[in-house]
Amino acid sequence: RGFCLSRGLGDVYKRQVTRMAERCSVQLVIDILHAKVGVPLSIPNIDTASWEEMAVESLGLTEVCASLEYRLNIPIPSEEAFSTHNIQGFVAFVNSIQA
Repeated sequence: RGFCLSRGLGDVYKRQVTRMAERCSVQLVIDILHAKVGVPLSIPNIDTASWEEMAVESLGLTEVCASLEYRLNIPIPSEEAFSTHNIQGFVAFVNSIQA
């Protein structure tokens, strides 16, 4: 009985460590923008292009925040996310929350 309990807790711990290890990345945000918002992957310098250059409005950024909140299991303050100017800034902001 004790063995099963300790094994079960170990599995829970492993899942938490695995989930915590996942970080926000430029590629992850690009994939979400493409899949959920329809941003074309052909935008030059997509990681440094401004939200305006990619035609990403607040609703699109809200969709990215919601997807990342679910995937990374962290709350992302929308107002602060809206103050970022591009994907690189957004990724740095999200990773600062995770730190």
